[in-house]
Amino acid sequence: MTKKQKIRIIAIFAAIIIIAAGTAVFLNVRETQEGTKSFQVVISSERDDFQKTTDEKSDLLFLGEFLRLMEGCEYEESDFGLFINGFYGMEQDFSREYWWLISVNGEGAMVGVDDIPILDGDVYSFTLIQGWDY
Repeated sequence: MTKKQKIRIIAIFAAIIIIAAGTAVFLNVRETQEGTKSFQVVISSERDDFQKTTDEKSDLLFLGEFLRLMEGCEYEESDFGLFINGFYGMEQDFSREYWWLISVNGEGAMVGVDDIPILDGDVYSFTLIQGWDY
């Protein structure tokens, strides 16, 4: 295979990845909703035998804004936005492959909490799971 053919294949592969990523972002963008919204936050950890569901109300637009104010939410700011470390003292443990799965209405989130709009009636779940092959 010539150098020119290799470059062409790499360019085509890169274009496919860019188109796929753009499509995924476009399909997962949800409109924001003004005003006060009622929603639920579910936090669960099988490891810690913990399950808590709270009914919440907020006029904030994005879940990250809400979590920054939520009592019991442990987080840090990163270049990529809010990073959830834990809730109520239950922290992820990467050395044992424990991490927080974020779901919206039962579907795994495709974006970070700073990009998840708070919508009336939604359920936001944070589940401590183990294993990278989820």
